[in-house]
Amino acid sequence: MRRFSGALDSQWMARADTFAKRIRMHNKFRWLIIAAVVLNAAAGQAAFEIDSILKTGVGAPILDVTTKPGEDMVFVLTPGAVLIYSVEDQAVLERIPVDKAFDRIAYQDKDRLVLTASQTAQMKILGYSRIYVIDTKGRAVKGPADASVTLVVFDDYQ
Repeated sequence: MRRFSGALDSQWMARADTFAKRIRMHNKFRWLIIAAVVLNAAAGQAAFEIDSILKTGVGAPILDVTTKPGEDMVFVLTPGAVLIYSVEDQAVLERIPVDKAFDRIAYQDKDRLVLTASQTAQMKILGYSRIYVIDTKGRAVKGPADASVTLVVFDDYQ
């Protein structure tokens, strides 16, 4: 075993002391970084409040979901059907039969849905229009009450 004397021992001790200081500084910074991450995560979580708006079963396996921006409609793709679901009414408004091969759905502008089937390389675009039922009982009408088409005019006479 080799033993160092005098100047070599003091150089080695100085290096060891510098190394020990660096380790202590690193440990301080490590705890500072851990504290910052923990505090930042807590602050980030405090910025959000989560509310469950709707939780429901649709009676079939859900393959994909899309929504119409700005409205409360959710389009749910199930094997063999697209379900148009109203969040406001909490009910299925319409069930559109489709081929069971379709496994993806996307909303496109102008009331269109794009369906794709990855296994059969198919694509189908569906157009839809929402029909609203308006109660006209007790309102001023012109023409037969049992007409197949009714035009409703909304006016403001202020």
